[in-house]
Amino acid sequence: MANQCVHFLIFTDLDGTLLDHHSYSAKPADHLVRQLRDQSMADIIPITSKTRSELQALEQSIPISGAVSVTENGSVIHAPDGAPFAQDEHSHIVIMGVEYGRILDQVNGLPQHLRQHITGFADMSVQAVAEATGLPIEDAQRAKEREATEPFLWSGSDAAYSELEAAMAKADIRIQRGGRFYHFTGQATKEQAMKTVVRAFQSSRPELELVSIALGDGPNDLGMIEAADIGVIMPNVDGVAIISTKSHVRTAAGPGPHGWVAAIQDILQKYGLTLPET
Repeated sequence: MANQCVHFLIFTDLDGTLLDHHSYSAKPADHLVRQLRDQSMADIIPITSKTRSELQALEQSIPISGAVSVTENGSVIHAPDGAPFAQDEHSHIVIMGVEYGRILDQVNGLPQHLRQHITGFADMSVQAVAEATGLPIEDAQRAKEREATEPFLWSGSDAAYSELEAAMAKADIRIQRGGRFYHFTGQATKEQAMKTVVRAFQSSRPELELVSIALGDGPNDLGMIEAADIGVIMPNVDGVAIISTKSHVRTAAGPGPHGWVAAIQDILQKYGLTLPET
């Protein structure tokens, strides 16, 4: 029997999860997202490495406008009007990590023998970011509009890098290593941001049985996947990239939005819930 008081909080990574890895299309998941929201069955909460500006550009193709969202890998929560976890009645942004200006202040205050090896997005023109990332100019501009993290290129030695890590750690800023870029960031994670959002919903909607679902395909998604009530690992195009032994974590049948739809529909069915076919 369906539990009419169940409300799902669906935390979803974007690239390779809700969005196709190659085309960046959300079809057919966009239809299911719209249905879930229209039926008030779920809140779809993007939780992504993208900036808020990049996410807003995607809202034209994904029906997530006005939704709670988490950007820059858990560092920033964006709350729509009325969200209970805004820091005050005038602010709809919750910085979970370190504010961008403070990161830049720390970088610019480094000794010259370290600073000279750092080329961050703030140091680069839009054209330079586009060339370094392969992004179109418009997307490069959106990627530069940061709130709590700073990607950068590093040209120094391993010994200098260790010194850089230690210097930034004194300001509670850590360094994450990506493919080509490094990232200055605070201690915030996707898992921490998800828990903050869940607590806020629990406080504001005590009449509902809230069930958190987290879907992602990368190592930085695993913490939130395992911390959710139901976790879903999305396989990448070459197979499963991350593994969990947790009993409440499953692997989707396929990658991208098709696998996303199948996983969410399976979870709904286990709660006795179905959506009409259209």
